[in-house]
Amino acid sequence: MNEVAIKELIEIATAKLIELQLCNGSIDSYHHRAFQPVLDFYQKRSETFYRTELMDELSSRYQELFFEGNISRKTFRWRIRGLRILNELYKTGSFEWKVFITKNDSLLSRYYEEFLTRFLSSLGNICRIGIYRSITERYFLFLTTQGHHTIEGISPSDIRYFIVDMFTYRPKSMDDVITVLRKLHTYFRAEGMLDIRFEPVLFVPRARDKKVLPCFLPEELNLILKQINTETPVGKRDYAIIQLGITTGLRAGDIANLKLTDVDWKNNEIHLIQGKTKQPLSLPLEERAGNAIIDYILNGRPKSESSYMFLRSLAPYHKFQDGVSVSCVFRKYLKSAGISHTVGDGKTFHGLRRTLGTEMVVQGIPVTTVSQVLGHHSPETAKQYISLDTNGLKQCALSFGTIGEVRV
Repeated sequence: MNEVAIKELIEIATAKLIELQLCNGSIDSYHHRAFQPVLDFYQKRSETFYRTELMDELSSRYQELFFEGNISRKTFRWRIRGLRILNELYKTGSFEWKVFITKNDSLLSRYYEEFLTRFLSSLGNICRIGIYRSITERYFLFLTTQGHHTIEGISPSDIRYFIVDMFTYRPKSMDDVITVLRKLHTYFRAEGMLDIRFEPVLFVPRARDKKVLPCFLPEELNLILKQINTETPVGKRDYAIIQLGITTGLRAGDIANLKLTDVDWKNNEIHLIQGKTKQPLSLPLEERAGNAIIDYILNGRPKSESSYMFLRSLAPYHKFQDGVSVSCVFRKYLKSAGISHTVGDGKTFHGLRRTLGTEMVVQGIPVTTVSQVLGHHSPETAKQYISLDTNGLKQCALSFGTIGEVRV
């Protein structure tokens, strides 16, 4: 097309959407969410005709508004979709219709989108590719808002400002942010695209906040177990799950994925591959937990060909979806026991794991052994679960002989 009024271009786009037989609600959404902001922008600039440079400027403005949190992701996608329709319509006289705006649609300019694709491809088959995509995309959006429409002008200061900005949004994900930025700038350097001294920014040791969460007291665990009616199939299952958590410290996800064949009844042991670390783990099966599992299998578990230990109580009898389902089971009895729970107080299913670790240290078991039992890569990892304050440890000390003895 030659010179076309932006208002006329919007009218043509709307007519084509009508031809696609979209409902009135969708047409109205496109008008107000996608096209009207473009028209408003042109009117403020006293511009009548479509101009590519104005569309690019508006795209950058939308990215800036989104990154600064002034518009939602949904609003951002609607506006970008409107720009793409109008750009494509102006250049080709038509546009390719998508039934919906997918979550995988890039928020980036074509320039940065290509860099993102190439960088992710260079990583190969890694399990956390979504983390790399999310952080890299946000970094490129940040650079755009700082006026860097190409990577040539990026400096260590830009990296530093991005880290500070990300800390505001994702303070608990800074390890991931630093790791991704290291990989990205190492890739840039290896490919000869950009060579700046990023090491002083990305390889500086940082202080870590280590919050020590409290553990459960013996009376709290007994009170929780008393809430379970072990005369019912559901109660038998839930009692076995919680006893297993208390005595082994297994993560909720590993219990959800525990299979019948993971238990070595002859030697009273559990052998599994941990979901988080992908490492094998072998643990002794304490008698009380073993008896609870036997009771569930023989008298409570639904008849099923499933290889998994713990199943849903209603048909179809599938395994728990994930560790969240196991945590919900525990939370139900925590509430029934009248034990208050607020975010960060440690009163969660994962708290059973921390409580076991604390009890083992109180009994004089080396932290290295505790780390092995909890399935950690190193003893350093175990320390974040365990308070090394002796008085605090003594308050948390458990006598496993008392847990679960009193039944109702």
